[in-house]
Parts: sequence; C-alpha cells; structure tokens
Amino acid sequence: MSSPSMSDIHAFNGATFDYIIIGGGTAGLAIANRLSENKDINVGVLEAGLLVENDPLIDVPRNLAMNNGDPKYAWMSSTSPQPGAAGRSMPVIRGKILGGSSALNYMGWSTTPGRPVANNAGGWDWNSLLPFLTKIEDVPAPERDDIAVKFSASSEHIGRPGVSSDIAVGKGGPVKTSHSVITTDVVPPYVKAWNAMDQKTNANPFGGLPNGLYSARLSVDPQTGKRITATAAYYTPVSARENLKVLTGAQVTRIIFKPDSGTGKRVAVGVEFSVQGGGIYTASVSKEVVLCAGTIGTPAILELSGVGDKELLTKLGIPCVVNVPGVGQNLHDHTFTHAHFKAVPGIRTFDDLQKNPEFRAAEQERYNKTGQGWFTGNDTILIFSPLNKLLDEPTLSAKIQSLEATLSLKKNTSGLLARQYEIQLEWLKKGNLPHLEFILFSAGVVKPDPEASYFMLATGVQHPFSRGSVHIQSTDPLQQPVIDPCYLTEEFDVFSLLTGFRTIEKLAQTSPLKEIIAEQVLPPGELGDEELVQYIRQSCTSGSHYMGTASMASLELGGVVSPNLKVHGTSNLRVADASIISVPVAAHIQATVYAIGEKAAALIKAENGH
Repeated sequence: MSSPSMSDIHAFNGATFDYIIIGGGTAGLAIANRLSENKDINVGVLEAGLLVENDPLIDVPRNLAMNNGDPKYAWMSSTSPQPGAAGRSMPVIRGKILGGSSALNYMGWSTTPGRPVANNAGGWDWNSLLPFLTKIEDVPAPERDDIAVKFSASSEHIGRPGVSSDIAVGKGGPVKTSHSVITTDVVPPYVKAWNAMDQKTNANPFGGLPNGLYSARLSVDPQTGKRITATAAYYTPVSARENLKVLTGAQVTRIIFKPDSGTGKRVAVGVEFSVQGGGIYTASVSKEVVLCAGTIGTPAILELSGVGDKELLTKLGIPCVVNVPGVGQNLHDHTFTHAHFKAVPGIRTFDDLQKNPEFRAAEQERYNKTGQGWFTGNDTILIFSPLNKLLDEPTLSAKIQSLEATLSLKKNTSGLLARQYEIQLEWLKKGNLPHLEFILFSAGVVKPDPEASYFMLATGVQHPFSRGSVHIQSTDPLQQPVIDPCYLTEEFDVFSLLTGFRTIEKLAQTSPLKEIIAEQVLPPGELGDEELVQYIRQSCTSGSHYMGTASMASLELGGVVSPNLKVHGTSNLRVADASIISVPVAAHIQATVYAIGEKAAALIKAENGH
C-alpha cells in the first residue's frame, strides 16, 4: 500500500485519454479492462483509495467485515439520524480502495430475478443481463458440493422455465466463484427446519428465480482460498497494459464540461481531481467520461460538477450545467433485523475459531499451507421468499389494500416513485418474486458466555417502499455528502420485517433446529407486536446494498440516465454502478454491479466502433 508518486500524478495531469473512468471499483475496473483490450484506446482510471495487495483482511474469507470500519479500506461514512430507526445514525459501508466494495463485502454471489429499471427500456431485464452475468464468472468444474442440496430431503428446479444451470452459470470468466465446503453444526438442522416449513430447496437458484432455499456461491477462488476482488479479477492480470493508467489516491472533485453547439447537450472534456497532500490537477478526455463512484459517490460528483437539481445547486452557489432533479434521489437499501441464539453444548460454529486457540492455530496453518479449511468458510444458505409463502391470504390481501390506500394519499408519489410503487405492488400481488431474505450467521455477535457457541438468524426486506437521498452539503468536494436512506419510514417495510421476525421465531421452534437451541439471547423473551416493532427500529441494520441515486429512467419520469447509461443532457458522460438501479432488486448486488460494468463496456464499444 502506497500513495501515488509525483511521476504518477504528472502522468495524468494535462494528459488526454480516450476514456476516463471515475472510480476503480466493481464496475469501474471491469470497464477499464474491457475498453483497454484495444491497444489503440487509452484508458485512465482515477480512484480515491489506494492499491492494497496481499492483505489478510481482504484475502482471507473468514476475516469478512474486519476491515469495514478502517479508513485504510473504507470511506467511514454514516447516515443522518434515522427517525425510523430510533433516531440512530448508522454506518454506511463502502470501499475506498482499488477494487471498491468488492474488498469489503460478504462475498455473496446471487443474481436478481426482477428488472432493475423502472421504465420499459429494452436491454436491462434479466434475460438481457444473463450473457454479462455468465461472462463474469468462472465456476469450477466439477462444482463443489452444494450443501443446501446435500442436507435437504429433496430439491427441485425453481428457476425460469428452460433456464438450466448449464445456461445460467459461466465458465472461464475473470471472477472465480465457488461453494463453501465448510459446514457448521447449525447448517444441517437449519436446512431441514426450513424444508419442514415448506421452503423448498432450489437446485437452480442462478436460473433467474432464486426463490426458496439454496447455497449461494462466494467470490472465492476454490484453489487458493482467497477472496476475488475486482482488482484481482480485472486489474492485476492486465496491469502491464501500456494503454491503461490507474491513479490511486486521486479524489475527483468535478467533471469539466463545455457546450455542444450542434446538439445543445453538454460535453465532458476533462476531470479535475485532488491528491493526498494537496494540489488540484486536471486530465482531459477525447471520447467519454464513465462515472463509477457508487451509489453514494456518483450523485455527489454529479452535483459538484453542476449536474443535478437546479434549486439545490443554486443554494450552494454551484452553477447549474444540466438540470437533472433526480440526481441523488431514490436511495434504497435492504434493511435487516435479527435474532440471536445460544446453541446447546457440543455444537460447533465459527465461534470455535475464537474460543478454541488450538483449533484456530491448526486451521490457520491448514489455510496457510493449502488455502483450504475453516478460514475459507462463510455462511451461504439463503432463503428468498415471497410474502404469500409466509402469511395467510386474507392477512396479506388486507395489508396490500391498506398499502395501496396509503400510497394513493401521498402527495409526493408521482413520476419515478409512482412507477416503482406500481411495479412493486404488482410483484406483491402476483407473489412470484421474493420480498424477504433470510440469512444464517453461524457465529455470535452478542455472546454473554465466551465459552458457548452462538448463531444469528436475520431477515431483510428486498423490495422496500422507503426511499431516501444523497446530496452534497457544501462546495467542498472533500466533505462527505448527507446520506439519508429514510429507513423504515414506510410502515409496510416495518410490517415486512415483523413478518420476517415472526417467521424466524417459528423456525426456531421447528425440528430439528429447535433441538440445538439452548436459549434466545436477543431479543430476550417473547415480545408482543408493539414491543417487537420497537426492537426492530432499535436494532435494524443496513444490508449495504445501496442503489438508485442515478436511476435509469426518462428525465420526465425523474431519472438520471438513459438506457445507454448516458446522463440526461450530456453527450458523453455515462454512469455505470449500482446508482442506476431504479427499482430495488432481490439479490446481493455484487454480481449485478459487475454485469452493469460488463454491459457498459459493451455499449461503449458498440457506440464508438471499437
């Protein structure tokens, strides 16, 4: 890990690139790799974080989340106080490092069954994204054992008709993925209990519909046991390309525009950036700027560049270059609640790595020598369920009717938000897409007895109705924006989490899981609905799946980018990251963001004749 040298900086300052990519994260590095395949095309990447290599807090899967609160790796952001979450300011986990959040996430690999855009633009439904999803992956053959299928009484194909795993799984792509082979003692009874509650095991979860129970793959190389980041997948193998320049430690302060007299649109002609230690520098671009700074960083850079809501920009003294009111609006995220359990004696969980020094030392040695063992492990059993699998029809119908009535009375429900709510209500009524996710964590967060073993069961809303925003608060580009997700401001989201928690309680009373539970430690005791809602608001957490702040939709509807990813009112500025996802998707979004990067590169190549 090192800061950029002055020679590195001067290689950018004053230089002209065909393409400048802002943000060397999940999507940005994928685009950089694909564009620089043509040796006649010069590509520059500006990344605010540094290059960190051979770091166990990134590479070792079992060290997941240990780097989330460290400024060496992360932006150290937090939300504004959230009234819907008991007034708490909550951490916003996002990577400030080459590779972005792919170096901080939980490595889960799943794909979305719904469409990520609110309008009917072609090319962005699941079928259209599938070629890019499979282009990313390298799934080993033969595949590791699927522990969900292994411990289930039976399994079935729940994916889209005609879409087999042969079609939906990629081979030879840059991101190596694999099933975890480590099984804690909680996993078998957990799987069997869900099956007993009629959550079927899905043997083809990557076939376009991940409903039911399945074992997710991880972005982990099965041979080395190391996490695969965007850096390892897309940058390191091609870092010697002379036409690809990456400058780390360079925070973009604004995009420079000029008018296009022919079209009336704005043309991005350069990018201004600062480096650690001071100094403002500029790089020029001849073809396009591609903004990949993430759901939090992208709207901030747009606003600093004069692209956004004219009223907001005027208040801050920023000349409005292009009036796009949707910039920074429509922030959404998956919100989770959780219950913590103490296991009966003799149940082995990941807590054994902390409470048993001999076991930890042996597994550490095993990992160092072979890249295998418990240090490669993570919990991978996911359950995605529609609400109609968890509630009786009269209760759900009444709640949906009440939700419709509430939404129709909202004066601010128009344009993009109205279109999203229309889509999400349709999903709820049809009941064929998952609304809640359930996750097992085979380790304790709350551990009253350090010698005992614990596990946590979490549930999260996949299609929330609450919407927030991200906006700059001054003209200082180094000041972090105001991040206001408005968690749990819509009562249906609270009801959804309440339903998920009650489902967890039923699961905990279902054999064979109930036989391994000694006690529930959090929340303690049985709670009525009112008390449980209070607990949910006090303890809910973010899934760190931030989406939507540069939504793909028409300008009239309230969108920021068109289907070709160009920002409205500009001729050569594109956005390619999770900020374009205008409708919440039911997935861990890592694979989707990689696919956005791959598709963006294909669009750019096709339009520019590469």
